[in-house]
Amino acid sequence: MGNFLSLPILALAAALQVTLVPQVSIQGGRPDLIFLIVMAWSLNANLEDGVLWAFIGGICKDLLSAAPLGTSVIGLVIWIFAVQRIREQLYSVGLFTLIWVTLIGTVIQQVTVITILLVAGFGPATGSISTLLDEVSYFVLPSIVYNLVMMLPVYWTIRRIQRRVGGDTRLTFGHQ
Repeated sequence: MGNFLSLPILALAAALQVTLVPQVSIQGGRPDLIFLIVMAWSLNANLEDGVLWAFIGGICKDLLSAAPLGTSVIGLVIWIFAVQRIREQLYSVGLFTLIWVTLIGTVIQQVTVITILLVAGFGPATGSISTLLDEVSYFVLPSIVYNLVMMLPVYWTIRRIQRRVGGDTRLTFGHQ
């Protein structure tokens, strides 16, 4: 039901990601608004909705960056499939779930994007394992901290939107 909101919300997030977010960058890391919004939506939606939000979010993000189109989509979709498998085991999403989903998801998303960029020739010319490790320590670790701080307010906002538009597909106790 809330899929019609995916394009305006994610396009706005992508615009903020390339204009406002770089202003708060510390040590090369910054919060990934697209990742956080897609993750927050997917934690309480079905697989199809999660993949759609991941695809639209990744495309919006790549259209406003120098990365090849589809680079961000791959990491997001991989993690959405993992989240859906995990979500099937959960009754509700708590703070601990938000923390570890954000932590692991940020690492998977960032390392996937960095690897694709290095393989596609968008990184340093060396392309060695040490280059990948340098990229991880410079970009991924600070991004993890930012994403952990930002996940709670983003999740809270997205949950309010989902409840208002009926995009919440989680089963509640006593309902089938």
